[in-house]
Amino acid sequence: MFGWLASFGVQSRARSTATTRWLALAPRTLFEGLGQLGGVLFLAPRDASCSGHAEPHGCLVESADLAPLLATHHVGLTCTVTAEGPREWMDCVSGQGHLLARIYLLPDTDYLAWDGLYADALPVDEPAHRAPDREWLRASRARILCFTRRRLAGFTVLGACDAPISSLGRGVARDIAVSESVGIAV
Repeated sequence: MFGWLASFGVQSRARSTATTRWLALAPRTLFEGLGQLGGVLFLAPRDASCSGHAEPHGCLVESADLAPLLATHHVGLTCTVTAEGPREWMDCVSGQGHLLARIYLLPDTDYLAWDGLYADALPVDEPAHRAPDREWLRASRARILCFTRRRLAGFTVLGACDAPISSLGRGVARDIAVSESVGIAV
């Protein structure tokens, strides 16, 4: 009879139990790992620019929307359980503490590659950074993609292509976009 009362407010409690682990990760290591993940949900501001950031040696991007990833110095790995199910994502943060991008795992993501991406990363204290606020999220666009990486004349080149993704993965991506209040390109 009181079973429904036991689950009352679960959504709000579940969202507050997120745990984040911070790691120092060089862009080259990040690029190598991203290229192995498969389908992910990528959030970044539409007019993202990395002006004023030093370009890391040995890394290039194929498109302007990936350029902010060149300035990544720290990643925050967050896990939480929501009313919609478990969520895991990575926040890419610059050395100045600016949130550059957020990458969500989807059911189609290679979870072993996700874990392997951080195998050699160094744990760090939480850097001084600005958490994503509604303005950042409103300026962002969500996109289901698959990162590609290749070597070109000694450079690691990061690109993106449409991800072959299941209907379950598309549904989860839509749910995440709705919960973050961002538009999604399908």
